[in-house]
Formats: sequence, C-alpha cells, structure tokens
Amino acid sequence: MQKLATAREVEQRLRAILDTVEREFRPLSDEQLRQKPAPGAWSIIECLQHLNLAERYYIRNLQKKADDLGLVQYAPSDQTLTSDWVGKALRYLVDPQSTLKLPAPGMIRPRKDLEPGPVLAQFVELQTLFIGLIDRLSYYDWNTTRLPTLLGNWLKIRLGDAILMLVAHTERHLQQAMRVKKGFTA
Repeated sequence: MQKLATAREVEQRLRAILDTVEREFRPLSDEQLRQKPAPGAWSIIECLQHLNLAERYYIRNLQKKADDLGLVQYAPSDQTLTSDWVGKALRYLVDPQSTLKLPAPGMIRPRKDLEPGPVLAQFVELQTLFIGLIDRLSYYDWNTTRLPTLLGNWLKIRLGDAILMLVAHTERHLQQAMRVKKGFTA
C-alpha cells in the first residue's frame, strides 16, 4: 500500500460513512435510534456514541500531530506503508470482517440515556474533522510517526495503522447499526 493512495481511499471511505449515516439514520425517529435488537445489545445511537467516544481520543491526537506541522509549503512524499505487530493486531480486532467479538472497555462504552440529535451531530463533526486531517497528516512518515492507544501511552501505534484502524472500526460499528435497523424495518 502506498501512503497517498491510501489517504485518498480513507477519505472516500469516510465520505461513504457520512453518506450512509445521513441516508439511513438521519430520517429515523429518536425511538427508532434508541431501539435495541435484544436485551444487552446496542441500539443504533449507542453504536454511534461508542464510535464518538473511541474516535474522539484518536482524532484529538491526530489533530495535535496536524497542528504541530504548522503551515506546510511542499508536497508530501509517498511511501510504502508497513505495519508492526501492534498495528496488525489492533486492525484485526476492529476489522468489519472479523468475527471476533470483544467487550468495549468501560471508558468507551455508551451510556444508556443518550439524546440522538447531539450524538449524530458529534459523529458527523468527528468524521468531517477526520477527513480534513488526512491531507495534513500525509506530510508525516506514516511508518515511524506513532500515536498512543486507548490501552495506554506505553502502547503506541503507527500513524498509518491508526488511520486505517479508525476507519475500519467505524465501518464495523456502522455495519452493526445497519443490522439493528434491518431488524426493526424488516
């Protein structure tokens, strides 16, 4: 994988996510957004809030990296992306195709009393911010620049892996939310 092509692909995937949320979830009532497919399962709005909680942490770190660059006056260089074991493991855990189910850590588990409007607004805001950061982050070396993970500052993930992990995590829970919607519209 090449960094610049991957950056364009990630932007497209994030735009598709935003389109899906607007088309599939925005027209739903608050009651539908809160409806659970089964006791203990997450509703659509809980899936989106989980993403807000997890991604806010990473997007803040990505924003700091982008802000540290200042004004960039030259074209970003391309590079072949590589992953280490941390990146491979975290990307596997959140991959939409993975059948592995892990409980969400407490700090990113959604509350039960959510207001759908603000949750949807924050989701759109975070994804839009993420799209805007991709171009600026392309000036970094995605193989050597590292970010802390939610597991602690002691465990860091490569910038390229973090970006790919975030979009895969979003796609995974978007698919989960779509399954919830199918369950009550069928």
